Amino acid sequence: MFRLLWFFAFILSVAAVVLGTVHAFRETYEVRPVFSALALDYDLENDGRISIRSESRPDAKFKLLAIDGSLVDEDIRIPELANRLKSAPGPVVKLDLKTANGALLTLQQKRDLRPADPSAVKARDYRFAARIMSGLLACGVLLLCSFLLARRRPSDPVALLFAFAFAGLAATIDPPLAMWMAYGWPLTYDIVSSGWFYLLLVALAVFPDGIFVPKAYRWLLIAGIALAVFVSLHDVSSDLQVLVGIGSLLGVLAAQAIRYRRLPAGIERQQIKWAAFGFAAGLILVGLAFALLPLIPEDAGQQNVVINMMVVLLFSLGMATLPLGLLIALTRFRLWEADTVITRSAAYAVVTLAVGIVWAASSDLVKLVIEEVVGQESQAGATTAGAVIAAGIFSPTQSLVLGWTRKRFGGPLDRMRDVASRMKKWALTETPQEVATRALGIIDEVIHPSASAIVLDTALSRELIAARDTTSADDPELIEKMALVDDEGPVGTLMLGRRSDRNRYNRQQLEAVHELIPSLAEALRIARSHHSRESSMQQRLDEMAARLAQLEGGGAKPEPA
Repeated sequence: MFRLLWFFAFILSVAAVVLGTVHAFRETYEVRPVFSALALDYDLENDGRISIRSESRPDAKFKLLAIDGSLVDEDIRIPELANRLKSAPGPVVKLDLKTANGALLTLQQKRDLRPADPSAVKARDYRFAARIMSGLLACGVLLLCSFLLARRRPSDPVALLFAFAFAGLAATIDPPLAMWMAYGWPLTYDIVSSGWFYLLLVALAVFPDGIFVPKAYRWLLIAGIALAVFVSLHDVSSDLQVLVGIGSLLGVLAAQAIRYRRLPAGIERQQIKWAAFGFAAGLILVGLAFALLPLIPEDAGQQNVVINMMVVLLFSLGMATLPLGLLIALTRFRLWEADTVITRSAAYAVVTLAVGIVWAASSDLVKLVIEEVVGQESQAGATTAGAVIAAGIFSPTQSLVLGWTRKRFGGPLDRMRDVASRMKKWALTETPQEVATRALGIIDEVIHPSASAIVLDTALSRELIAARDTTSADDPELIEKMALVDDEGPVGTLMLGRRSDRNRYNRQQLEAVHELIPSLAEALRIARSHHSRESSMQQRLDEMAARLAQLEGGGAKPEPA
């Protein structure tokens, strides 16, 4: 039943994205040109009503009452209003307006019939392409993740909660968002937006095993309803809604740290790492987009195109990032690479931030120096000098940061090399069984096989001397078999199962194991020889002690040795 409900929700979400895309094209290429030809612009208010702006009075908003004396319905929608303006006869259109303080005003707007400026058209096309492509990317990723979660984990209630939430989220962000606004924020939008927020809040609280941790979060089943309704109200400050919405999601996400500390090392910890990485990165990007919104002036003529596009791209990129970590976590795809991916991403972010700060600071500093020395501004020179300085520090900074992360979070090859250097020491003090057990423990930590075993060759047979998650060398789970060979010949066999996240080993992991094999084989040979000599010596000592005991006890005459 739930899968059927998800299917309908998914289809409706796809329809919303398609219709929203069609609306975005119509608005850009059919509606706005009509307003621009009359030197007008418009804004959509929170209640879906339209405010008119005029280029002659850019700081004021007006309510449109009539066009050429014909009354305009206060609930008119943008497509219909554009048709009314387009069909108005004559080169001049008379608009009856009402100001914010209730005063009446009449404007005579002359229609501009000249062809559009090619450069302006090109800039508009670039802006629209960036907006629509980033928006469709975010919607596409959300829908894809929803589909894969529902298909791959149909019996997992947590996965279904996220599948529903992602489908609803895709139906309420841009480009569908602009369509919902244009048609007055209908009840359908309110229900969908409240629904996905509530489901996402609960799903994050019970991820990954369906249990609320801490237990107090069970109250989210009730409190989440109030939060979902609050963030969907139209008459509440949007800034407060964003703060409450993102803050509550981050608060629930932060509780995963409690769950993480309580869990032993394993799949569930890796799931939490991936999900936390995706959601934290996505919410931070969305938060940055909303933080930039106050920097955009209400007057379209004063707005900066770069800041506008940064807001759009940060929001869409954040929405696209949200589900990716969770998808990896719940479909168990390369879970064990979480540490490497996360630390590398953080390292590159540090490098980028450092270079950006140095470039900005050096540009201003060089500009001041040029002004003092040359006596005039040279923006191009300052920019060039700043770029040279930034390039000069990029490579050393990158090497320093990445070198530290590689040392702190080394890859399989680095960790295996450290183990190989300790093998000879173990061989002189430990039994072959202990050496093999330690080797399997390290292999499990580095490449995470579902099962592993080491078989040692003896004079007459083969002996299983160490195993993890298996009791037999003939276990069909052990699919990878690698001969343990050193300079003197074969010693035994290392057998590995599939990765515990059911994926294939990557090239670096296999290289790490092959690099360990010669040291492991040599250590096993030395340990076996050393242990054999010690065993023989101990046996002789035991026999000597037994004979001495018999002599001291006056027993039977011992047989000659």
